[in-house]
Amino acid sequence: MTRKLSESIIKPLPLLFGQRQSLKRAVFAFFLLSLGALLLSCSTDPGGVVFDKAEKQYSMGDVASALSQYQYVVDKHPESVAAPTSQYRIAQIYNHNLGDRKKALEAYSTLYFMYPNAPETIDARVDLAVIYASNSEHRLAIEQYQKLLTERPSQYAKFQYLIAMEYIMLNDFKQARVEFIELLSRASGELVPEVEYQIANTFYIEGNLDDAMERYRKLIANHPESPFALNAKLGIAKSLSETGMLSEAMAVLKELKDKYPNKDAVTVMINAVQVRLDEAPGSKSHATAKN
Repeated sequence: MTRKLSESIIKPLPLLFGQRQSLKRAVFAFFLLSLGALLLSCSTDPGGVVFDKAEKQYSMGDVASALSQYQYVVDKHPESVAAPTSQYRIAQIYNHNLGDRKKALEAYSTLYFMYPNAPETIDARVDLAVIYASNSEHRLAIEQYQKLLTERPSQYAKFQYLIAMEYIMLNDFKQARVEFIELLSRASGELVPEVEYQIANTFYIEGNLDDAMERYRKLIANHPESPFALNAKLGIAKSLSETGMLSEAMAVLKELKDKYPNKDAVTVMINAVQVRLDEAPGSKSHATAKN
């Protein structure tokens, strides 16, 4: 009985040892395969080695050396899988690090010419839109944002909003409202009152004060707890003041005084409206000044 029990314990040991040896051989084989693949990738894509060096230099803040290395990849190894990213990095360095917008635009243009289907072209489009907008080339910015609507559908609301804002910069308030209304059909959450606020603002800026106040009041009714409701009330006060309804404007401003985040701005408006009230025909101050 004792011998059989010992045999039952000892017999599995050679099998277990064999399994361990097989596992070690499998791990070693996998290591060799991985090493071989790595060496093969380095040998078939030397641009990747230079790119990795450039990325390290860039992360350490050595922009000049990184720029030189990225340019080397594009010039000497344009077929490298790292070449599109290298060209994009060149554009980024000129744009963000060196502030040379002219060379940045040239670098972005090269990216689109050499690698039109690379994923980096989508990121580059965002950069281009910002450059154009900052240079007051708003229609060119709109073109980039419009392409991004389909290239990055997950960020549709963001780019649709930016398109509308670019039309405001062009003083094309009617088209801005078209874009905002299109966005409202897809917007949700806090973006909704913000878009409604911007629609009201387009009416205010173009001097259509009655429509502006109607939109501001609609926003307040629909989203009374939104921070944009306070902005809308200030918009109403400004509209009332500009239409000569000074007492009504003052009432709204006094209501806002302790609620609006920028209390100084409200105080300045209150003082300005009060001066106009004092100077208005029929006021005590006006009568005293006349006598």
